[in-house]
Amino acid sequence: MNDRSTTIANHEISHPQWQTAADWTQLVSGCVHIWQATSCQSPQILGQLLQTLSQDEQNRAGRLRFDHHRYRAIASRGILRSILARYLNCDPEAVQFQYGPQGKPMVDTRILPNLEFNLSHSQDVVVCAIALQPVGIDVEFFREITYCDQLIQRYFSVQEQAMLNSLSVEAKRQAFFHYWTCKEAMLKALGFGISDLKRVELNPMGKRMQLSSVTGCHQLVSSWHLHSFEPAPNYLASIAIELPTMQLKYWQW
Repeated sequence: MNDRSTTIANHEISHPQWQTAADWTQLVSGCVHIWQATSCQSPQILGQLLQTLSQDEQNRAGRLRFDHHRYRAIASRGILRSILARYLNCDPEAVQFQYGPQGKPMVDTRILPNLEFNLSHSQDVVVCAIALQPVGIDVEFFREITYCDQLIQRYFSVQEQAMLNSLSVEAKRQAFFHYWTCKEAMLKALGFGISDLKRVELNPMGKRMQLSSVTGCHQLVSSWHLHSFEPAPNYLASIAIELPTMQLKYWQW
């Protein structure tokens, strides 16, 4: 069945058909696997996920003040381990993480060379992208932001600001999240931090958002592809993937 789509400021947002984990297939070159899950899990599942975390991960989750934040942290990290274990052919607790200069997590790739992944979560939704080339993903819950104009002024280019400020209030809110998820996905793919958000400038022309430039980055912007989709009602996610990419596959954890 083909994915259906809607639009935000004339840009296509896909509504993918999610396949079950039981139908999972191996990752191949030119394909991106996108996983969706909820961090709202039963106490039994949370307990199982907690057991797969390292002591450091458990300690970090334990330091969170509110219960729902702890539960989300345990679920999202445990789900990530569960997903990666499929590709690395190991137990979730055996997954070993390393971290780049900006804190981007990586895994030992001796089992599956060039394996790249990226995780994002917002409220109760968790998304994870797996590929054999650099990839970034971001998800946001559509919500009211009282300081939206300040964020636009701080993190968006003059051209981006002009486009957003030309829209109605509701269209502007939706377009803001579209820009934000695309920018953050691109930064995460490159291994940059969120403070670098203004370095990424987008070109809104056409049916899909396109990358215009990344300040200080010598990679060809034409080699990157941005794709946005709805992982759950009232959520928006975007991925940044280095071409060539032939196929996106969507899996439900």
